[in-house]
Amino acid sequence: MHGFVSNPIARRAIGRALCFGFALATLAPVAVHAGDSSVDTTFTVGGVQPGWRRAYVAGGGNVDERIVAAARAPDGGYVLAGRRAGGGAGALIFLAKFRADGTDDATFGGSAATGNAGTGRVLKDAYLSSVTDMTIDAQGRIIVVGATPGAMGQSDFGVVRFNANGTDDTSFAGDGGTSVAFDEDADNNRVNDTPSSVTTTPDGSIFVAGVVQDRNSSGAITDVGLVKLKTDGSIDTAFGAYATGRMNYCVAQCANVISVARIVYDAPRDRLLIGGDHAVDSTNTDWFIAAQTLSGSIYSTQKSYAIDLGGSSGYQLAYMTDFAVQADGKAVALGWANDANTHAVPVLLRRQSVSVAEDTGFGNVSGRGLMVLPTTDAIYYGLAVDSRKRLLLAGEFSAYSSGIVTRLNTDGSVDTSFNGTGSPSAYMAKTTGGQSAYKTAFKRMFIDAGRPVLAGEAPDSHTAATDYDLVVTRLQSDLIFANDLE
Repeated sequence: MHGFVSNPIARRAIGRALCFGFALATLAPVAVHAGDSSVDTTFTVGGVQPGWRRAYVAGGGNVDERIVAAARAPDGGYVLAGRRAGGGAGALIFLAKFRADGTDDATFGGSAATGNAGTGRVLKDAYLSSVTDMTIDAQGRIIVVGATPGAMGQSDFGVVRFNANGTDDTSFAGDGGTSVAFDEDADNNRVNDTPSSVTTTPDGSIFVAGVVQDRNSSGAITDVGLVKLKTDGSIDTAFGAYATGRMNYCVAQCANVISVARIVYDAPRDRLLIGGDHAVDSTNTDWFIAAQTLSGSIYSTQKSYAIDLGGSSGYQLAYMTDFAVQADGKAVALGWANDANTHAVPVLLRRQSVSVAEDTGFGNVSGRGLMVLPTTDAIYYGLAVDSRKRLLLAGEFSAYSSGIVTRLNTDGSVDTSFNGTGSPSAYMAKTTGGQSAYKTAFKRMFIDAGRPVLAGEAPDSHTAATDYDLVVTRLQSDLIFANDLE
């Protein structure tokens, strides 16, 4: 297991680090490019932890807020989306907005009736049973997706849109929210449709992808469902092969879909790309990538990729956690797989821009476009691409209870200039009382003016995994980054 480079943390975490043989470093720049891996303390000056912010429901007790997504708004602010238990169907939408300097955006918030006007926070009951993703369109409107109860108690896609200031967008479906069912065919009745990811195009169209239940001659299966919504919230029936506004994928090539990691709009090529994982059998899961034209009339590719690090005698399990497109059109998938000893190992796969073939110039597995990282039992959830096509990965190492970040060169090798060692850099949030949080995990990442912005979650407790809040921090930059994450 590789060591870690860590920023200063409390005595509890240092003791744990020494037990695992991690290398510790100070907050002073240690990378070749000064400050690459260091926290940007100009983001939130002062407080118990300069460079970090927490977001939670004031007066909300010990109920957890868990991170779902993060994005940069057109005005330069940062929006975090989370979920919180409660509401009519079981899940509340929680939004927090910060200015680029880390202060609360007082122009953002709900209404006076909800008691959170101008607080930089929104807590919304949109009758969702889950909250799964968020994005911001070119007009600054915030779109949140999650499951919502449908007919016969089954779940449908739920889509909610907010104005840029966090208020309900009543121009969207009349009240700010709508639902979509894939139950259009009684002979192939689809139930429990669950949205996973959302993206938008410059004209404001919304594309939502998720997992839908289907039936074929062999019985019930799960596949990928995709729907296109117009800017007013109605289904765009011009999209799709059967004028329904919906498409289904992986009916044959990658049936029994487990999850959709991400849908991405590839602007230079004006197409959609969808990545996720599917079950081959009870001990073997593979990844898939599908490409879709914006018309929905045809799709160009659906391809399954076997990772299979466990070998023929091991558990061949692999799960995708994030997905991105480089500026040159090459698709990059991030996730983890079991090795022959059933340890979780971080993995990336890159395929060619147009061809479904793997990019064999990437990674460390001969004849593959596969990069297997050496740090076992570390999970990376977030992926971003910089202007040099270098890959930044954000995640967690649970045994160390810390969030971690790694940077890779364009060929997939570890970039030792990031922190001077090539080992993952470790970070730990503090509680509101100033102690190290019991655990920190980064789940999403984007790049703002060359600075990686890391969004995650951490409990407001030094001793237990309880009372989780959203957390966000920003790293410094050598001013050579750009946001190539489409």
